[in-house]
Amino acid sequence: MNYYVNLINETITYIEDNIHEKLSLDDLASHFCISKFHFNRMFKTVSGMTLKQYILGRKLTQSLSYLKENGVSVTDIAFEFGFEYPEVFSRAFKKQFGVSPSACKVEKINENLVKKASIVERDIVNYKGTLALNGTYVYLDELHLEGIFVEVDVHDEQFKALMTSTGETFLEVSQKSHWLDHERLYTVVNCHGEDTGEYTVFYGMKGELVVEENSLQKYTIPTGWYAKFIYYGDMFDIREAFVDDLYKWIMVKEIKLNSNGVGMLNIFEKDYIKTSEVQILVPIKKPYKQQEMS
Repeated sequence: MNYYVNLINETITYIEDNIHEKLSLDDLASHFCISKFHFNRMFKTVSGMTLKQYILGRKLTQSLSYLKENGVSVTDIAFEFGFEYPEVFSRAFKKQFGVSPSACKVEKINENLVKKASIVERDIVNYKGTLALNGTYVYLDELHLEGIFVEVDVHDEQFKALMTSTGETFLEVSQKSHWLDHERLYTVVNCHGEDTGEYTVFYGMKGELVVEENSLQKYTIPTGWYAKFIYYGDMFDIREAFVDDLYKWIMVKEIKLNSNGVGMLNIFEKDYIKTSEVQILVPIKKPYKQQEMS
């Protein structure tokens, strides 16, 4: 496992095991024998949140179940989670959830909850003093795929269910499609606009034979240069991590994306269930030379 990913996974476990302690950047940096500056930077890069935001969010989220219990005072809960003063806990709670701790006893809170972080495994390296993704430049020949499209909105409650059902539907159809290459599955993701949350997703496989009459739609991946990154895990978790990772990588590497009609190409080998490996490719302008990005 990557050093930085492994360290933050250990940090997440430590925070969960000691959530009722005060916990601070000083405490954790000392525990893991790393400077505060580097520790906070590593945590933000790998998890997407600052250490302070995460610890506070976890404490407040876990306090919700305590607040529902009859006879438990706000003061007791504040001390239970390591807050020095009840007033500090109450202010932080209201800022996080929009209601006071006492109001929480009757109101259901579904927003701004901070769940235990699920750290996605990927290769992060120190590039000229900045932590960023590592990967390779690859040149793809034109790739002809056949599959199905689906329109999704990440803000929709049915987003995950729709993505999952569409993927399962395509895999069922593909089993009856003898002309497809079943060694790998491709998904192509294109956003409808910056920060809209709306995407067109294509599930497909490479066609090995020309079959004119079939129910599958066609999609062509253009030839050209792509940046390739390797991730491991569930694609829903990977999606959230990759957005921040990619933006930072673009700035650090000073690479320009290529608008060729492909937002993001994901490749799942036949043994994905066993390896959990996902190859993520994004189109880029021609690099100065083909090289490792470390």
